[in-house]
Amino acid sequence: MKLKFRFTCWVLAMFLVMTSTGFAASPAGENSPSMAKAAKALGSAMEKLGTTPDQAGFMVLTNAGYGQVDGKSTETYLDLVAKTTGRTPGTRTLLAVNTPCFEPLWFALFRADTKDLVFIKSGPEGFRQQAFNIAPKQIFQPEAWAAASSGLVGKRMFSVVSISLSWAEGASWSMLKGAELHDHFCPGLNAGFIVKAFLDKELPLGAGDRYVFVGAAPNCSMDALQSVYGCTVGKRSAFSMMIPKAAKRAAKDGVAPIIIAMRVNAKMNVCDGVVIGLDWSKLGSATGVSKGDLSPEGGKSNPLFYIARAKMSRSLVQMSMKDKMACIADQRRFSGPASLVGTITDAGADPYVVLPK
Repeated sequence: MKLKFRFTCWVLAMFLVMTSTGFAASPAGENSPSMAKAAKALGSAMEKLGTTPDQAGFMVLTNAGYGQVDGKSTETYLDLVAKTTGRTPGTRTLLAVNTPCFEPLWFALFRADTKDLVFIKSGPEGFRQQAFNIAPKQIFQPEAWAAASSGLVGKRMFSVVSISLSWAEGASWSMLKGAELHDHFCPGLNAGFIVKAFLDKELPLGAGDRYVFVGAAPNCSMDALQSVYGCTVGKRSAFSMMIPKAAKRAAKDGVAPIIIAMRVNAKMNVCDGVVIGLDWSKLGSATGVSKGDLSPEGGKSNPLFYIARAKMSRSLVQMSMKDKMACIADQRRFSGPASLVGTITDAGADPYVVLPK
């Protein structure tokens, strides 16, 4: 009886877990009503854009595989997008943006030549649409940005615009994958790819080596480094420390560090590292976006906050890596045993203070 009672309790507990709000049940089937409605919405959006599945020059962004629709997971919608629109990851035209699992399913179809975009979002009433144009000359005007973001796209405005425009400028696949993880393109994410180019040249990995990164304070470049190197918190190869004053104290010639990068080889018992800064003034001059543009009055409530970041990210994609690397500040080199990583990443330490002299 006790065993039967325990089994019954276990079944009940599992039922409660699977039917809770935060759990995504099995995905919708191919012939389900929601899939049919999504297919119809995607087809309608393509008609508005004047595109066909065999036509190049347009892409689809979606949170399919992450978000939900009708309480179900949405990985099957990735196949639906490919079937309906002809867009695929292999052609760099289908990107899956990482969003919270409880966020409703959405799609954004974007045509590169006209800069027309149709945003589709699921809800209780089905799949609704919003069409608008994101040509830089238009959407980078505060009034146009505010008008578009007040519609269905809402808080996803920056994600959709920044990734779409960077894609249109030929962002590499590795950069697009970083944007998928980060859920948007911003100057900080771009900085991570500049750091990667620097490391590949100045501190390349050899046999048995691995990278460990410290962001003090945390910054967006760490997501780019996680994406390209697989360095995660769970693998103890990425650490973030919320001590912004430490970075300011460690600044040299007005340039604050953004990353402490360490190349570690446990077998050889060695750690070689570098403190890397980025001269945002130089990048601002090159892209036409000043520090003041990035910090407008009102902060995130001001459309200029997002416009400046989308504008700078688009320009950074257009720049050569050679020009971007010219903005890197190689601020300090250090070395020691492999155990040095533990000293630098100690939660109670200022990482810039404990670095070897």
